[in-house]
Amino acid sequence: MAVHVTIAVTGLDEAAYDQMVPALHPLLKRQPGFIIHVGYPTPAGFAVGEVWDSKEQHEAWFNANVAPNLPSGDAVSVEYIDLHAVLQP
Repeated sequence: MAVHVTIAVTGLDEAAYDQMVPALHPLLKRQPGFIIHVGYPTPAGFAVGEVWDSKEQHEAWFNANVAPNLPSGDAVSVEYIDLHAVLQP
């Protein structure tokens, strides 16, 4: 089942996000199960929303490629929502 993932990072700003993504985005586009990625500022920092074919595919990508670049502890929160439908162009 497809999932929407929200990753929120307290204290991360747009400049830090922009510094990380040039290396990650080309890899992300080739990941099995990846559908879409969006990034946006929040009052507490920065967040990313993604849609994946499965939670397991996202977790494998995130743990191998993203988590090592983020602060540890309570600064990072990850939320999964099971999706009923995904429409792609």
